[in-house]
Amino acid sequence: GIKTPPKQANPSTKWLHAAWNEAITEAGDTWPATNAMGTVGWRREGATADEIQKSALASAVVGSHWTWAGIKTLSFLPAGALKTPWGVGKWGIALRPKGLPACAPPGECLYIDFSGAAHHASFDLSAGTFLSTRVGDGEEVIGKRL
Repeated sequence: GIKTPPKQANPSTKWLHAAWNEAITEAGDTWPATNAMGTVGWRREGATADEIQKSALASAVVGSHWTWAGIKTLSFLPAGALKTPWGVGKWGIALRPKGLPACAPPGECLYIDFSGAAHHASFDLSAGTFLSTRVGDGEEVIGKRL
């Protein structure tokens, strides 16, 4: 379970703590196996100009346009803004995503979040491609630079 809140905590905090631990205990082995990281809008904001500047990969990708599974156009805009055929999203530097050895330092990967789904992408800039892995279920998509 999670740590017990301090004695001076609000009663609602104590109730939520107890409810969470009860739910986890009751779920037992039925808890789904997933790498999902919660609600996309609460988790990640687009990369800042400073973050982009400090990353060789992000610096190379900002302002570029790609396909997503052959569909045009995924655009990596400044300030971590993402434009896709399915609406707007966010992108930035993925720090040590689970299960993706290509992203381990010194390698870099990006997160690409849109349409309520989170993705991690490893890039081969010399080939003009990326491999995206959806966080929740591991589905892979190939992107190609336009």
